[in-house]
Amino acid sequence: MNDIIRNGDFATGFEVGYRAIKGTATYLPYTPYAPYTKYNSTAFLMGVRKGIESALGQTIDDIQDLCDNAR
Repeated sequence: MNDIIRNGDFATGFEVGYRAIKGTATYLPYTPYAPYTKYNSTAFLMGVRKGIESALGQTIDDIQDLCDNAR
């Protein structure tokens, strides 16, 4: 698993993130262009993040704000 996190590409990460939320038997939308990879991340992890955001229809930051406001 460690190798895929370091060496995996954005598209694979997007698929993993999207299917983690929507399920494995769902239609996979077109993979967006890969953004610039942040300093402390990898292309795979950025793909997972974008896949989750696409599946939920919200950004991770918006979800974190909702969680913070619920406390």
